[in-house]
Amino acid sequence: MVVPSYRRPSALLACLNGLVTQSRPPDEIVVVLRDEDVESRERLAAWLSGHADAAQAFKLALVSRPGQLPALNAGLAAATGEVVAFLDDDCVPQPQWLDRLLVHYADPCVGGVGGRDVVHCGNSTVEGQVSVVGKYQWFGRPIGNHHLQYAPGRPVAVDLLKGANMSFRRDLLEGFDEVLQLGAAQCNDLDASLSVRRRGFLLIYDPHVVVDHYPSERYGEATRSYDVPHMLFAEGHNWMYVVLKHASWWQVPVLLGYGFLVGHTRAYGLLRAAAGCLQVGPAMTAWRLRWSLQGKLAGALRWARSLVGEAH
Repeated sequence: MVVPSYRRPSALLACLNGLVTQSRPPDEIVVVLRDEDVESRERLAAWLSGHADAAQAFKLALVSRPGQLPALNAGLAAATGEVVAFLDDDCVPQPQWLDRLLVHYADPCVGGVGGRDVVHCGNSTVEGQVSVVGKYQWFGRPIGNHHLQYAPGRPVAVDLLKGANMSFRRDLLEGFDEVLQLGAAQCNDLDASLSVRRRGFLLIYDPHVVVDHYPSERYGEATRSYDVPHMLFAEGHNWMYVVLKHASWWQVPVLLGYGFLVGHTRAYGLLRAAAGCLQVGPAMTAWRLRWSLQGKLAGALRWARSLVGEAH
């Protein structure tokens, strides 16, 4: 169990309270904190003093570099279990979460398991019913929907899991690619999911593996706003780099065409920008398109450089 956290001690303690009250308590809880985050360390120490049983399974890993990916890698390095689950610190697992997650690993063909994150906004939750979840289309479009109600209501094999509520077999993870560390960690879950799928293992989405997600303020460069240049750049860069990294040779021109000519809501291509003109106006659309395309170009070039490095 790995929980990275930065300057959100109240959310972190709520997450830990959810973990220690599981019907099947975790064998190991690794909390990763930034070394400068004194308040979180103090609050965590006070919490541990009142949870002696949890302290036996607890590990603290400290990182000095900013960003989610160094924290995830530090947690992964500290974890020793056969299965490693990752939770965002602003998520609280429901009591049967771990029991329901682990049952799927009885099948040796399963390499990863995730579930729903019920997103809370004030006194309400984000609701909706979908028939498709965790899909990665051949031209590079990811379809998440992990936070919504999956209509069939049963576990299903998927292409991708969501970082807020995902787990993998430890020996299938080589670490999170820190090329994605551009002020945000978009697409790290897509990258990990596609890596496990490429090795021939199944990913399972179980709608009964549920966490309650209370989106909290982000600090540092990573924000929840996509009206910030570096977030638009990072979304474009990370998406392009990841999809090319996992592409077959014939997919490369398709992915480039889709990325630059079509695009999606948070990473505009030319056609998506045309639609955006009607929604946010031409000036904002042109500004978003500029940063998205710059990010995608940088991501494609970074992927190309990685091929040259592998060749040498």
